[in-house]
Formats: sequence, structure tokens, C-alpha cells
Amino acid sequence: MTTFSGTTAARLAALSTVVALGAGCGVLDTVQNAVDTANALGGFADRLGRAATLTYTGTYTVTGGTGGTVTIVQAPPNSAVVHGDDRIISTPQSLILCDGADCQAAPNAAASAATADATLVAGVTGAGFVTPELALGLVAAAAIIPSSDVRTSERTIAGQPSLCADVTGITDPQGGTGELVEDFSVCVTEAGVLASFSGRLNTGEEAAIELSEYSTEADPAAFAPPADATVTDVTRLAG
Repeated sequence: MTTFSGTTAARLAALSTVVALGAGCGVLDTVQNAVDTANALGGFADRLGRAATLTYTGTYTVTGGTGGTVTIVQAPPNSAVVHGDDRIISTPQSLILCDGADCQAAPNAAASAATADATLVAGVTGAGFVTPELALGLVAAAAIIPSSDVRTSERTIAGQPSLCADVTGITDPQGGTGELVEDFSVCVTEAGVLASFSGRLNTGEEAAIELSEYSTEADPAAFAPPADATVTDVTRLAG
């Protein structure tokens, strides 16, 4: 399997924005299939959008890239993304990046840890991880691309009933030949938590994650640096 590089999140976030902007005016002339696709994916976007208000802990198995597991811990307005000894933490006051016990703390302008600078998040999670916010961006972009098609199904993932969509037929509405997400699959729990995501770029790079553990609780300790950490105050985080 070919895998996404460490800059996957940044490239896909930019891609979803570009595709969405390029596709907007074509929706009015689309055929019924495209209308159905937009309606179906709109429901997924609504579900994923609810995740920002939830308190939960979700551990994901990452296939490809650096592999391993990544945990998202959230209790609004606090959140954290944890991979091994590394983490990025978002509180109303600070955005904290920890490389083991070596942490930096900067004033926070991000809505959550997963919406912080994509390169910083990718530096913590390693290659191949797709955040819920990135999945939401891709779903929203695909919903307004006339060529895209969707098939829905249901699964139980980590004990959670989940609605799934397989999205295919994604093309650049502007006819470009640059990097593009060709197809992806996404599952979302009834509550709105990202349960799984797998996607493939036209370059052959792939990413896949799946929820392996889920709880509606969040450990407050996740929103602070490790007890033995050295924390340096900075004006801007450096990955």
C-alpha cells in the first residue's frame, strides 16, 4: 500500500477548499444523481458537524503511514490529539504542543486541537491520520461536485451504530490534472463522531483510520502537559 506523507492533512485541507470553490456554480445544472449525492452527503456533514459539541474520547487505529493509534480527547472548549508521547492541546487560553516532555505553549487562536495548523497536527499524529474536521471538509466538497456518486450503508464500529458512505467519481470540475482525492469512504456514529475514514489520492497515496475505542468521558489530565514536562512559552508554535 502506498501511504500519505506527513503533510497529508495540509494538502487535503487545501484540496477540499479548492474543489469546493471550483464546483459551486455547477450544482444548479446537475442531474438527479448529483442532487441525491448532495442530499446524502449533506446528512453526513450535519452529523460530523455535531462532533464539535461532544465530550468524548476516541482512539483510532491508523493503517498505513506511520501506523499506530491516535486518540482524540474532547470536553468543549478543551481538546487534545495524542499519539504516543506526543500531543497537541487546545484550551481557551493556550495551544500546547508536546514532543514527549518538551512542550511549547502559545496563545490560542484555534477552535480545537484538530483544527490547529494542519502541519502541527500531522507532526503529532504521523502520516495517514485524518482528523474529523478534515473529513468534514472532504464530505462538504464532494457534496457539491456534480460527478461524484455515493452509496450508503450501516456498520457497528467500536460498539457504535454508524452510517457509512462510499464516495466515488470525484473529478476536478475545472478539468485540472493536479492531486485529487479520487474516492473515499467515511462512517459517522449516531452522535456525530468520526468512526472511520479511508481515502485515495490519484497519486496512489492512501489513508485509513478506524475507531477502536470510544467513551463519552474525557480525562481532564489530557488537557495539560505531562507532569514532568518542561513548558516554554512562545508566541507561535514551531513543529
